[in-house]
Amino acid sequence: MNYRAVVRYNGRRYFGWQKQINEITIQGEIEKRLSTIFNEEIIIHGSGRTDAKVHAHGQVFNFKAPLFPVRKLKYALNRMLPPDIEILSLSKVAEYFHARFSAIGKTYEYLIYLGAKEPFLNEEVLFYPFPFDLEKFNKHALTFIGTHNFQNFTSKGEDEQNFVRTISKFSAKRRGKIVKVVVTGDGFMRGQIRVMIGTLLALNEGKVNENYIKDNLDKSKRYIIAYKVSGAGLYLNTVYY
Repeated sequence: MNYRAVVRYNGRRYFGWQKQINEITIQGEIEKRLSTIFNEEIIIHGSGRTDAKVHAHGQVFNFKAPLFPVRKLKYALNRMLPPDIEILSLSKVAEYFHARFSAIGKTYEYLIYLGAKEPFLNEEVLFYPFPFDLEKFNKHALTFIGTHNFQNFTSKGEDEQNFVRTISKFSAKRRGKIVKVVVTGDGFMRGQIRVMIGTLLALNEGKVNENYIKDNLDKSKRYIIAYKVSGAGLYLNTVYY
């Protein structure tokens, strides 16, 4: 039986989604509990890997396992998982469904706090105690819209799609001291969103020139950009199928 689940988690104490030896990860915690429930090894497949400290409101994964009542399975799994991981929904799906390969797009959010400290938001936002120009940020974010080669904006070594991705939305809104950045695309590579936002903040601070983003998109020669924000403010919000 093929199962599909939607999970949310606070990633502050995890070394990302992907299971690692001697490290605590989201995938590892879920697989451990599922394997206990079914009394056999269960492997889950996520829609993508979130980095260390990255959070999720709607990560999706699927797994193959024996037949089990889904309501009871969801209840048992949530009882066994740590309090910072919650299964939001669980259902049986067609055998061909795969959380990663069936996905057609994703939306991420990034939260910036315009201040140096806020104890109750620690490791959940990027603290940014500098002047912030929202209009300038949104103006340059538009440069990323469309289909581009993003090889300079990812730490991924190789890519089967030649680093080409399509971004359909990239904008920020401010409410009080919180700036929420929303990015939607057909897929994102390792560190891509964090590098893009880091570059926009470098522009905001005048560290690079106005054409910096355009000069680093769609290039044949690779030069990985060094501006990269923390994973703590990043949230996988929605996966589309």
